[in-house]
Amino acid sequence: MSITAIERPRVLLFSLLAVVLGGLTVRATVGGHDPVQALLLASLTGYAVTGLLFHRVPNVERLAAVPLGVIGVAAYAVGAPTDLPVLLVLLGVGGAVDLLWDPTGNVQGSQSD
Repeated sequence: MSITAIERPRVLLFSLLAVVLGGLTVRATVGGHDPVQALLLASLTGYAVTGLLFHRVPNVERLAAVPLGVIGVAAYAVGAPTDLPVLLVLLGVGGAVDLLWDPTGNVQGSQSD
C-alpha cells in the first residue's frame, strides 16, 4: 500500500497534527489542567488520528469534523475555560457545510447530471 503524491501532503499534515495534539493532550492531562480542556484536546487528537488512519476514505476529514462541532457546542455550554470550543464549532460547521456544498457546483446527493 503506497501513498500517492496527492495523498502525501495530507498524510504528513495529519501525522504532524496527531503528534502535536497528542503531546498537548498528555501535557494537559499530566499538568492538571481543566478536564474539559484535556477532553477537547483529546477529541482534536482523535480527529487527526482518524484523518491519518482513514486517509483513503472519501470525505473522512469532513465527516470527522461534524462530531467535533457537537463536542464544541457542549463544551461551550458548560463554560470551558478555553477558546477551544469555538475552534471545534467552526471545524464542525465547516465540515458540515463542505459535505453539503461543493465549490465545483456539485451538491452531494444530487441526481442532476
